[in-house]
Amino acid sequence: MAQRPALHIADAGLLATPRTRRDLLRLMAVGGAAVFLPGMLTACSDDNDGMTGPTPPGSGNALTIDFAKGDIAVLQFAYALEQLEADFYTRVVDRFSSSNIPAAERTLLTDIRNHEIAHREFLKAALGASNGFTLTTSYPNVNFDDRTSVLTTARTFEDLGVAAYNGAGQYLTSAANLTIAGKIVSVEARHASAIRDLISPKSSAFSPTAFDDVFSPSKVAAAAQGFVVDKLGFANAPTAFVQGPNNNG
Repeated sequence: MAQRPALHIADAGLLATPRTRRDLLRLMAVGGAAVFLPGMLTACSDDNDGMTGPTPPGSGNALTIDFAKGDIAVLQFAYALEQLEADFYTRVVDRFSSSNIPAAERTLLTDIRNHEIAHREFLKAALGASNGFTLTTSYPNVNFDDRTSVLTTARTFEDLGVAAYNGAGQYLTSAANLTIAGKIVSVEARHASAIRDLISPKSSAFSPTAFDDVFSPSKVAAAAQGFVVDKLGFANAPTAFVQGPNNNG
């Protein structure tokens, strides 16, 4: 079997170059893999490590995504979610020394963190500096030392991410971008299943329905707002929305 082509990235600065962004998009379109080397997982972080405390969600400046930009807006929407997920799991991993999360589960959560960072950095590179932004996060009700609190929040993020990609995909016009979104959402669904199985082992919770939820951007933003200091909003938001079967859109 032929080995898939891969692009190895060790320096976060390379993501800012047009050539690297083009190579990433071209590689994903043909089924290749972007390999983020270990040093990059800690070096290129958009996390706001001091924001677990006093600044409440929704109290910051407006962060508006303009859907008049077409596919760029959808990728910005996805980028916001990936920033939130990468930030959350980075905090989880950083607190392992004081948390009651078992060793086997720490390995899984570290793998998920690495995936989310890779998603975030890919979208950051695809958007480029002119369309990028940095979220400021806040977790007023999350105890990062407690397994139950961490896993419950992780389930919320993973379920929300799957429903968000499912809903936003209908607004993409580029086949290449739709392929990229499909590749990401399939991994997010695996995360959701793994987290759910940790919470309720060997039960139907790993996939409770035959069809995943499909959420509109406004519903996703409302749910994510509880963890984001910036005031999330949309301009020129699409009015049409296809919900599909068996969901709570």
